[in-house]
Amino acid sequence: MIQRKQTLFLLAVIIVDILLFFIPFLSYNVDNSSIALFTILPTQMAPDNIIYPFIIDCLSIIIAFVTIFLFNKRPLQYKMANILALLNVFIVGLFFLLNYNKVGEETKLSYSTGAFLPILSIVCAFLAAHFIKKDEQLVRSTDRIR
Repeated sequence: MIQRKQTLFLLAVIIVDILLFFIPFLSYNVDNSSIALFTILPTQMAPDNIIYPFIIDCLSIIIAFVTIFLFNKRPLQYKMANILALLNVFIVGLFFLLNYNKVGEETKLSYSTGAFLPILSIVCAFLAAHFIKKDEQLVRSTDRIR
């Protein structure tokens, strides 16, 4: 059911979450050289806990893809869309709360565009949940008329 609004928002969530793999979310300077951190391509200087945003991002992509095909089960689709938004909140939290600075005090951190992309994904997931809920209310109201 590609023509539904919520499907388009769920596709936007998938696209944004895939973009997270290729856009750096953090860069820092060590010895006058800049190191950018990606969720999919960890560098030698990257900390060990960079794998957690990668795992949650992959899980988010899978859940969004599965949620698209749950159009016959709207209450479950609504719950999955809300879980999807919650997972993206965790991704944002991990980007900002995990300690990626293992080098020392003289290192300067700067967050990049990739750190703020999950916020767009959260908005799209909430909009998808909103339209799923509207569809469910419409179906229930037509059942009352019969």
